[in-house]
Amino acid sequence: MHADSNANRGSHIPDSTASDTASPARSATGLSSVPLMSLAVVVLLITGFLVYTFAFAGNSGGVVEPGKKAPNFELPGLNGETVRLSDYRGQVVLVNFWATWCKPCQIEMPEFQAVYEKYRDNGFTILGVNQAEPPELVRPYVEEGGYSWTFALDEKGKISERYAVYGIPQSYLIDRDGKVVYMWLGIATQDSLESQLAKLGIGA
Repeated sequence: MHADSNANRGSHIPDSTASDTASPARSATGLSSVPLMSLAVVVLLITGFLVYTFAFAGNSGGVVEPGKKAPNFELPGLNGETVRLSDYRGQVVLVNFWATWCKPCQIEMPEFQAVYEKYRDNGFTILGVNQAEPPELVRPYVEEGGYSWTFALDEKGKISERYAVYGIPQSYLIDRDGKVVYMWLGIATQDSLESQLAKLGIGA
């Protein structure tokens, strides 16, 4: 539009010839923007579809969400033990995906510790699944923080991929029968966690 306006002022043609010749140029520009906008929309749709396919449809076990069975996993623990989700059947389990560099994780972990200490004798436990970090980095972080729940190492990211973890922290609350009842995309506060535990008869 600015280019068209400058061209008209520079022509000094008083009759309708200038406007007649400028109008098609403006019309052509307007028309050419339509295909470009359509192309941008198509690209966005394709990108969204690919992201969905990678995170969910490509997940052979289906989407992990409330109402579905939590996929079992087996990972090495911090002390050389094997951590299996299935070993905790009969308990209410919070599966939390995290990393030492994650600032929101640093906010929620002390609150997790408070909830864990409060309800661990009532059938509640936490499995902290660390994303893609070596034990040499994770262990001192856990010890310095005074976090006493169970930690597992997903160094290759396979379990994170299975649970479609696309951002951390990300947490799943699993009931005594192994079903996902709630999930947090982002920080899970103490109040929010305790509210969900109360629905499962813990701390109610």
